[in-house]
Amino acid sequence: MNNRESGKIIPSHKRNIYDVSGAGDTVSAVAALSMACGLDLFQMAELTNLAGGIVCEKVGVVPVEPEELKNEMKKLKD
Repeated sequence: MNNRESGKIIPSHKRNIYDVSGAGDTVSAVAALSMACGLDLFQMAELTNLAGGIVCEKVGVVPVEPEELKNEMKKLKD
């Protein structure tokens, strides 16, 4: 991913995909929230990537809870 100042590779994470329903909506919602909170482009990309992955591991159109996202971020940092 590139912005005007720099570039960065946003890593993907292996997932057990069950259903992709709602993944695009989740990514759009998390991107909008990220922008509203003032996150930079790279932070937004990392967060939307995680949220989209989490929702694909569930069956049906279900929300990603904030606690799930926090836990996932912690796991990746450890």
